[in-house]
Amino acid sequence: MSNVRSHMRVPSTPPPYTGACLCGKVQYELTRWPITYYACHCTDCQRRSGAAMRLAMWVERCALTVKQGSPELRTFSFGEGRQRRAKACVDCDTRLWAEPEDKPDLAILLPGTLHNHREFEPVAHLWTRSALPWVSIPADAKRYETGPADRMELVALWRQATPDGWSAQNAT
Repeated sequence: MSNVRSHMRVPSTPPPYTGACLCGKVQYELTRWPITYYACHCTDCQRRSGAAMRLAMWVERCALTVKQGSPELRTFSFGEGRQRRAKACVDCDTRLWAEPEDKPDLAILLPGTLHNHREFEPVAHLWTRSALPWVSIPADAKRYETGPADRMELVALWRQATPDGWSAQNAT
């Protein structure tokens, strides 16, 4: 496993971090440091997000606290028995985080909903063989043509970029 870029961007202050939906009716707080954060360029993520890639920030579900509003848990089917569950604002339809049914302690936060999202940088880029030709991935970024053989490598890479003492307690 290669090291994380020495100049990778992370916040200068520890959690908590606040976030919200587009209309502001749902406000939340992330009370612990993320477990990992990466960009996925697979075609499923491109279609589901309607964008060139999907950013995925894994966090402990118990570290997400709704401060205002009530996000609705929605279930989305996308063929071959595959489903995704996500918390979303009922007014502006902003998806805030996914709640994988098979990982009840984890959530996949959509980092663009954080107020300080510009302070975070993905630790790796997955499925780069499907990246759109005009997407520019930093030359020294960790890249995977598909995905890592072991997803815990993404956790280890994130821990390398984490300021001392900020790691999530149950990063599994």
